[in-house]
Amino acid sequence: MGIIRLLKSRKYLQRIVLYFNLSFVGLLVIFSVAYYAVSKNIVLETQKEANEKVLSQIKYNINYLHEIVQNIAIMMSFDQSIVYLKNAKEPDPFTKFQTMRMLDTVADSTSFVDSIAVYSGVAERMYIGGSGAWSRSHLKELEEMTLRVLRESGRPTGGRLIPMKTDGRNESVDLFSFFVLENHPTNGAVPNAVVVNIRPEWVFDNISNLNNLGGHGGGIVVLDRNGEALTYRGEAAPMAGETEGRADSADEAKSADGPDPAREWKFASEWKSANGPATANGPESEMFKISRMDGEKVLVSEMSVGVNDWTIVSVLPYDDVMGRVESFRDISFILIGFALAISVALSAAVANRLYQPIRKLTDLFKRSALVPAAGGPKTQDEMSYISGVYELTLNKLRLARQEENRNQQIVHDYYLRRWMADSESLTEEELEECRKAFPRLFPKEEGARRGWTVAVLTPDPPSPGSRSSVRDDLFRFAACNITEETVGRSFPVRVLDMKNDFLVAVARTSADGSDSEAVRRLLGDAVDTCRQFYRRTFSAAVRHPANDFRAVSLAYRASVQQLMYRVLYGPGAVIAPEDVEGNMARRDVAIPVEWEKKLGEAIRARDEKAILALLDKWFDAISAFPYDDMTFAVQQILLVVRQVLREPVFAGHFNSIAMQTLGTSVIRSDTLAGMKEKIALFLEQVCLAEREAQKEDKNKVVVDAIKEFVEKNALDVNLSLQSVASNFKMSSAYVGRLFKQYENVSVGDYINGYRLEKAREMLLGSSFSVKEIADYLGFNNASYFITLFKKRFGMTPKEFRMSVALGEERRLDGTRN
Repeated sequence: MGIIRLLKSRKYLQRIVLYFNLSFVGLLVIFSVAYYAVSKNIVLETQKEANEKVLSQIKYNINYLHEIVQNIAIMMSFDQSIVYLKNAKEPDPFTKFQTMRMLDTVADSTSFVDSIAVYSGVAERMYIGGSGAWSRSHLKELEEMTLRVLRESGRPTGGRLIPMKTDGRNESVDLFSFFVLENHPTNGAVPNAVVVNIRPEWVFDNISNLNNLGGHGGGIVVLDRNGEALTYRGEAAPMAGETEGRADSADEAKSADGPDPAREWKFASEWKSANGPATANGPESEMFKISRMDGEKVLVSEMSVGVNDWTIVSVLPYDDVMGRVESFRDISFILIGFALAISVALSAAVANRLYQPIRKLTDLFKRSALVPAAGGPKTQDEMSYISGVYELTLNKLRLARQEENRNQQIVHDYYLRRWMADSESLTEEELEECRKAFPRLFPKEEGARRGWTVAVLTPDPPSPGSRSSVRDDLFRFAACNITEETVGRSFPVRVLDMKNDFLVAVARTSADGSDSEAVRRLLGDAVDTCRQFYRRTFSAAVRHPANDFRAVSLAYRASVQQLMYRVLYGPGAVIAPEDVEGNMARRDVAIPVEWEKKLGEAIRARDEKAILALLDKWFDAISAFPYDDMTFAVQQILLVVRQVLREPVFAGHFNSIAMQTLGTSVIRSDTLAGMKEKIALFLEQVCLAEREAQKEDKNKVVVDAIKEFVEKNALDVNLSLQSVASNFKMSSAYVGRLFKQYENVSVGDYINGYRLEKAREMLLGSSFSVKEIADYLGFNNASYFITLFKKRFGMTPKEFRMSVALGEERRLDGTRN
């Protein structure tokens, strides 16, 4: 009872006991089944060999009989007196008497011959010799049967034993007759013949004895060429309709003479209906098989006799043959149950001893303060509980280690920012912390002097055409990783987010500046990588190496000032000191007054060419100014434009939305070229006197409405230029031309572009498959979607998701390349 209570409370112990018992019983079952199958096959093979031996002996006896009868018949057919008797129409009485005496002598001298008959086709008369009881008592029937066989045309009757029956409805064979024909005329005449009639007992006595030896459950049956059973009077099968009336006599025959003749006859009928007529040359594989008769399984062995087209069939009850094997199967089930009962008791005792270390370990974990009872893992057994506690503890340690690493990284980044921002006042202790945090930037070197090359990076705003959906914080993180990995291939480097508008990359390079060009080239590669993967870029400014660690802050501030000149070189530029050396050294930054007058006059005259020429001249001059003076010079142009448009003739343009937002739009441009383009575009519209500001605003409203309609219906698979034009009650040609004029892209490209941006967002923020995203966004098929995505973003959707997943994993771990 104590073991049972222990099993109920210990789930893992239950599993040990269960698995032990299942293994033991499983092996026992497999062994028993295998042994049963092997024993079954051995018994079947043994029975098959025994049946073949018995059937072979019967076949030999029948063939031997056939050979003797054939010799007698041939010998008699060649005897001169027999020849005379067959061909004489009125035979001589004396010769006839002698011939009949010879027939009696030959027939009576052979025990299995009942009679010998000679038929004369000339005299149309039959002569019968021999003292056989059946032939003498059925002389007339014998003559009729013999003449019936001789009159059959087209059927060979010679050379084989033919069953002779006085009653065709009775299955009993009265005689077996062997015919030797002299000729077979075609005019319908009956041929001469010598017929040797054999007693059927001689054929069937041997079979009957074997059936008696085999018991009452089976027997041997001889089938003729039509598959019908051959029996004689002592074994005659019941006629149709006589089965019930002869039940008692059949039982008596069965008990007295061996197998039931009715059973043999019924088997012969079932065999014929199921398998067709038995053939003399059946396949070897069909000579022994398991079948059913009267709903019972039987073993059937079949062998062809050959000479008479007979088939010998042995029928044995399956249960009688396989009785011992079946009993072994029953004993096996009893043994399995007995072994299961014993194994349960033994396995419970053994498993309890094996379970003791696990019990102690489980109790120890439950008493541990690391895992509170309420917060412990929900498990099914002790080992799962231990594994859960261990995994939970590991997770806590991993989180604690990650938290410690993040805190340590924050401290390290603080010292590096402190070094960048104010290296002049950096103490030796703080410098030592920097050395410990970033040993590759402060190696203990000997020989050539080394310095620190400082590069300042700032993310560029997404271009209007790219529609990048990457958040600024993610892009800053990605830019740090990509830059550190790219530059780190050649130099020890650390890229740091300064928590303002800038990122700082500090690399350990040679002090003579020979590595500056290599650093610049690597920064350019990092910009290209960001453009390829994120459709955004960053601009960078790289300074000459600082030889003293206290001069790093000066290099940082100079790089920030140098980076401002990206307004001159555009997004994605990597600016070196020599690129802006002339701008920073210039002091004369005044714009001539006559330039302002000429610009005003060109605007009043609506001279587009003059305006563009003056703007080119003006911005060429501005591009040589220091950065602080560039914005003032651009504002000066805007003041001239505003002052001219105050005049009454330009009142409509001065009050337009474009004029009100021109200053803000120009100042927000990233480059001087962008500023010039916006001012030139505005003044170009002013110069077109035929176009009024209201019309311009109307067209812009239409374009904005088209864009809003596309964004609201982007998931519609039928969205197209035609559907957009139909919705606005406009022609598709007009809508396409107007949209292309304002957006520089066709409506179809804009639809695909918007969908692709949505696809990129779904790839970043969902687990949908590529095909599901393509179907959701209205693409006709996934292949077309993948082609457009790769053409726009330079990689397939799966490659994009993989690259982002790798970057996201690094971000979550708090590490960088």
